[in-house]
Amino acid sequence: MPFLSPTRPPVDPTAEAAIVRLPPQPAHWPRNLAVVLAVGLLGAGIALAFDRPVIAWCIAIAAMLAAAAVTTLGIRAQQRSQFMDGAIEAVSGTIGARMPSRELVSSSRWTGGWIGLPQRIRIRYAAIVNDTDPGFVETVLEHLRRRLGSQYRVRKHNVRQCVLLLEIDPTELAPKNPEVERAKKVVHDLLGAAPGKVTVETAEDGTVKSITVRDELGVRASMASYRARVDKALASMLPGQWRSRWQLEEDRVRFEVRPSMPDRIDHPLLDSYPDVDHATYDKCRIPMGVDEDGHELFWQPSVSPHMLIVGGTGSGKTSAEHTILTELALRKYRVWVLDGKRIEFAGFRDWPNVELVASKVEHQVRMLHAAHDLMEQRYSLIESGKARISDFEPLFLIIDEYATFQARVERWYKSVKPKGGAAKAPVFDLIPDLARLARTAKIHMVLGIQRPDVTFLGGEMRDNFGARLSLGRLSPQGANMMWDSFGIGVAVPRNKRGRGVSLNDESNPVDIQTYFTPDPAKVTEDKIEDLAFLHKLRAADPVHPRKMIIDPRPEVDGDKGVMLDPMYEEWASALIVPFDASRAEQQDTATVLTETTADLSTSTVRFVDEDAAGTSSAGDLPDDGDLFEGYSEPEDGIRVSELNPGDLVCVDTSLDLWGVVQGWEGDVTDDDNVAIDYLDFETGEPNMISVPEGERMSVRHPDSK
Repeated sequence: MPFLSPTRPPVDPTAEAAIVRLPPQPAHWPRNLAVVLAVGLLGAGIALAFDRPVIAWCIAIAAMLAAAAVTTLGIRAQQRSQFMDGAIEAVSGTIGARMPSRELVSSSRWTGGWIGLPQRIRIRYAAIVNDTDPGFVETVLEHLRRRLGSQYRVRKHNVRQCVLLLEIDPTELAPKNPEVERAKKVVHDLLGAAPGKVTVETAEDGTVKSITVRDELGVRASMASYRARVDKALASMLPGQWRSRWQLEEDRVRFEVRPSMPDRIDHPLLDSYPDVDHATYDKCRIPMGVDEDGHELFWQPSVSPHMLIVGGTGSGKTSAEHTILTELALRKYRVWVLDGKRIEFAGFRDWPNVELVASKVEHQVRMLHAAHDLMEQRYSLIESGKARISDFEPLFLIIDEYATFQARVERWYKSVKPKGGAAKAPVFDLIPDLARLARTAKIHMVLGIQRPDVTFLGGEMRDNFGARLSLGRLSPQGANMMWDSFGIGVAVPRNKRGRGVSLNDESNPVDIQTYFTPDPAKVTEDKIEDLAFLHKLRAADPVHPRKMIIDPRPEVDGDKGVMLDPMYEEWASALIVPFDASRAEQQDTATVLTETTADLSTSTVRFVDEDAAGTSSAGDLPDDGDLFEGYSEPEDGIRVSELNPGDLVCVDTSLDLWGVVQGWEGDVTDDDNVAIDYLDFETGEPNMISVPEGERMSVRHPDSK
């Protein structure tokens, strides 16, 4: 008898190797084939003996067909028996059999394919087996799943007769989606996961959108290099761009198709905004945009006091600053704007809760001095015990195009520098001071520049500008300054306004699509929706009235009787008063007359011939300039092992396609190859290429300067 093991057998599914192998199943079909052929030959011979050739031929053909059927069915039955032998051997120990026996495990109702799968499996087990233990049935099902590759379930369990009747899970009989089957096969090849441990989710069109594996991942999965190789191999073997989420403590990994990001997302508005106080300020988070998962990304000034925004012309940098400005104004915070280009914030000069918009260089200098003076005043109140931090109202200082402002101040300072004055304008010392100390005084800066500058991303200033946003493509050097990587942000898709990189809640750089806010100065009357949206953006009851800076008057030199223009200190201490429209108009008129140096009646304006220059509308699209700006000339013959993250590598010489190297590892699917993980230099999409280990490639390195 194959039964009666004296002790309860183990239920470990991995303990299959110790079980005795089944002897080969005798093949009965050759004997049946011989009988059919013999009968056919005998019948044909008798027909010929009675001079019946037609009947003889019919008997011969029938015999041949019968022989073919016997052979086919016999071979298939033998293969099915061999297919089941592995399952029988696997469950024998669990069901209490001393030796594997085909009498104890029988199959029926085979379906699907040449060999197919049995729809029913009947198992008789030893009476000594503890069949009340849930682990008994689960172990049997697990053995069958591992050996037959399909999931079964209990149809009937007769405890008194020790009979377990199983049937195939109906989902296994459903029509197979070829993409789903391929996904399961790929995961099985990479991780060894059985189909029953793999869950595949599909989109409405039947394409695979995610793969979840719940199985023992093994110690290898704890190594980042192994996980990276699996990710790259899966991305290369399945269509689309993929990402992974490994949860090693739960023996779980989820692969999912990277979602596409919209090209434009309008600035969302809340139904209501809380009153301004220290508690709401402490929790205030200014929305900037969404990442590829649709999660909203914020700037929290109480945590990261100052924000740096980097982006070239047409990248969406100014629109992002407009979003921050309008959001702050809606929350009734006090806002000052330094308009480096003089016209980018013209539409916000009369915006509710925007106290100052400084476009003249003299007014911009005065604004920064005023912010610094306010900071010093608040520090004095705290030191003297007359005030606490919670007593102050926040001030947000938006500085747009700092490089342009810096160049204008340097030129202007030469004309207002006092005798014996400092070599550089004192205002340049205020920015680092504000960055260091303004947080405690509840003064926050939003600083916009076109390119990453070591002034703000080097040393102490780097930590003070903890909130960062880069829009458009960065140079490798700029990416390293912004994100500590030569590869992050250098392959942002071209002509995608508002697309860039920012920090999520875990302070990790992620892709972002910033919110779009219309510019009031550029919205025409036919843009009804934009006009209605801007109306909603305006705070209904502003608490910070508009102010203006009064130009100091020239003084008369008593000895020489000549007019002396105001010097730097006079501009730096100019009066800031409530806005007066008539006074502002007179002041602006005087400025225009002062700055006019040519006879307008004889001046000419040149227009660019659109046919010659091509379609334009300046500023609509970013100016890419040199495609490989920031990289060296190509070097041929570079080994794969010499590649570094941030290098540009030619991934297709015939099409001259380049990719930004993210890293490289041994190819998990081919031991002789190396898998290079890169971002497409044109589209920014992640990709992978597998090349022989000794391959030599054309490479551009980031400039060292």
